[in-house]
Amino acid sequence: MKVEMKKDVIYRCIGSDFDNGIIACGFMTKPTASHSQYNFRINYYSCFLLLSGSGIYHTADNKKIPINPGAFVQRLPGVCHSTEIIPDGNWLEFFISFGHSTYDYLCSLGLLPVDTPVLNIPYDEITIQTFSRLLRKLKEANDGSLPHILLQAQEIVLSLSSSAEKTSFQDPRNKIMEEACHLLSSDVNQSRSLEEIADSLNISYENFRKQFLKYTGVSPNRYRIEQRMKHAKLMLLSGISIKETALLTGYSDTYSFTRQFTNTVGIPPGRYIKER
Repeated sequence: MKVEMKKDVIYRCIGSDFDNGIIACGFMTKPTASHSQYNFRINYYSCFLLLSGSGIYHTADNKKIPINPGAFVQRLPGVCHSTEIIPDGNWLEFFISFGHSTYDYLCSLGLLPVDTPVLNIPYDEITIQTFSRLLRKLKEANDGSLPHILLQAQEIVLSLSSSAEKTSFQDPRNKIMEEACHLLSSDVNQSRSLEEIADSLNISYENFRKQFLKYTGVSPNRYRIEQRMKHAKLMLLSGISIKETALLTGYSDTYSFTRQFTNTVGIPPGRYIKER
């Protein structure tokens, strides 16, 4: 059975000039290839952090940049680009948008890395909670409070962009393990066995297991479980039901999911939602 994840977004505007006054954010799903945006151009600043799924960012000069979970993608005012969605139904992003004048101000201070449209950043549960709070505040704010919410949105964007990872590809073994981490993070439905993933990396399973443990500090199976629970938490925080989350993370029934979630997180999913 195909389960669709629901988007949860809000668009507001300070004043009547949309391009300068927009303030928007939310969790956005793009499950099919039809959600790709080709030769896309906007007149305000927008960015998103990819939480699940994968795709390709096409620059104006036709360079292709893979985007995977943890990719922080900037959409600069007036700059043509394309975002191609890999249609596996897993795409989930959190986006933040604000006006052209705010973007100009931040650029004048040298605070935005405008020369790098795609960055890779570390994120965790606290990041997702920060997103959820911003979304809730923007929904509930009266018009007079919007400038204050705009400042909070700027702080989040600057915090994300300044935390960009500087990944080293000097050691080929690290590159293989980085690819392994990506495969295990993306395959939350467990459609491929660990042996199949090792085979796709052209190494034996035993060698894969040993190298992965050395590189990450946990076994491939444990890493995969942690990633599934990470995806589960962000789904729950973005309003997806426990039943839908269980199915989307590869569990055949809610009971199995709840047991794994409780063992990994320390509390059952229902309590996790209430306490957040």
